[in-house]
Amino acid sequence: MLAATSLIGVLTGAASAADTRVAFVPQIQGIPYYVAMEEGAKAAAAKFGVTYVQQGPTSTNSADQLRIFDSFVNQGFNVVAVSPVDVETLKPAIARAKAQGVHVITSDADAAGSARDFYVAQARDQDLGFTILDEMVKRVGQDGKIAIISDAPTIQSLNNWISAIQERAKSKYPKLKIVSVDHTDGTAARAFQFATDAMTRNPDLKGIIGIASTTCPGIGQAVEASGKGGSIVSAGFCSPNTVRDYVKSGAMTYSVLWNPSDLGYLTVWAAKELAEGRGFEAKVPVDGLKAEASWLPADKILLLGPPMVFTAENIDQFKF
Repeated sequence: MLAATSLIGVLTGAASAADTRVAFVPQIQGIPYYVAMEEGAKAAAAKFGVTYVQQGPTSTNSADQLRIFDSFVNQGFNVVAVSPVDVETLKPAIARAKAQGVHVITSDADAAGSARDFYVAQARDQDLGFTILDEMVKRVGQDGKIAIISDAPTIQSLNNWISAIQERAKSKYPKLKIVSVDHTDGTAARAFQFATDAMTRNPDLKGIIGIASTTCPGIGQAVEASGKGGSIVSAGFCSPNTVRDYVKSGAMTYSVLWNPSDLGYLTVWAAKELAEGRGFEAKVPVDGLKAEASWLPADKILLLGPPMVFTAENIDQFKF
């Protein structure tokens, strides 16, 4: 429920829904994950009467993302949301935007230490990392060898998930060996190469974890090409549409994620509340979402909810 006296504060010159303009800059344009976010965001925009625009770079390129971010700020959008490729690149831009009277929120990935108003988080970093590793250990055992393949090393949220996996391995599965952590350029081809190399270097490799949706197709293709679908457990933070065929063929065992459409919806709703000068109570019911979000004031995080696990048994229930 929205607080009568906002945690954020009633803002001077707060916008009305009729003239609220919200933009979102994803890490990359056009992949199924961000398409699903856009669908949810547009549904919220239509429901709540705000204008919404989404545009991102064609690759996970921090300079291109910064250019798009600055463009939205200069166009005078009330709220610009961003999923940072490189936090350090965006920090000065976020400060400039705030100085110009433009609200900035992060969504999908955070910019810790920046001047952003708050972060719309899909799930806690620790919960995501712990869940994907616990699911892996259920399948490969506590003393197996696994490889990790991520996107650009500048994406802080992905690094946080890797750190959570490493923390979980150290504290709960000390015999588990993480043989490599590789970073791609945002392409499936690079993920394919790293996955193939990991299997070649480690004939007894038991599992591969993809830390970004962009890595999942390449990992699935590499496992298929190797003929190891029955002996390598592969997983990732991937949308069901991205990995459905690989999960059904056995080239990818499971995926851990959330509903990105709901995340897009929550992002636009939260941006509207911010633009109109309202804040959040601890539990946040959102008209149009089934589950309540949670407000974590100490960290200024609006949390969508716990992660979901997609397998061959349930993946056809989800269409994003």
